[in-house]
Amino acid sequence: MTEIENKKQKQTQDNNALARDRTVLANERTFQAWLRTGLSFFATGLGVIKFLKEEMPLVIVLFITITLLLLSLASFLQAVWRYKDLHMRMSHLDVNTVPLWKIKLVGFILVISVLLAIWGVVFSFF
Repeated sequence: MTEIENKKQKQTQDNNALARDRTVLANERTFQAWLRTGLSFFATGLGVIKFLKEEMPLVIVLFITITLLLLSLASFLQAVWRYKDLHMRMSHLDVNTVPLWKIKLVGFILVISVLLAIWGVVFSFF
């Protein structure tokens, strides 16, 4: 192989490695965006029950709160599912990623938190 061909091959390998790194980082940013969305729903749902329970009918406040908490739950599940999907498709490649068990652990803790919040909201009024 000539020197020029060696340089082209090395550049192609570098470009492929950088593209994989960008994909991994994009996957992590997407995971974080879903978590931020879920945490926003979660905080808003708890805020609604805290600040509006005396201003609006209880049924409406409970409906809004439970809806926001369920959206939070869906966001957390979507975050883990999306991360896992791309992680599994890239598992055969030589890339450094956040281990899947850590992602699942974070998702599990957040899902349990939402379920406990729903349980607390529902049973505190009935």
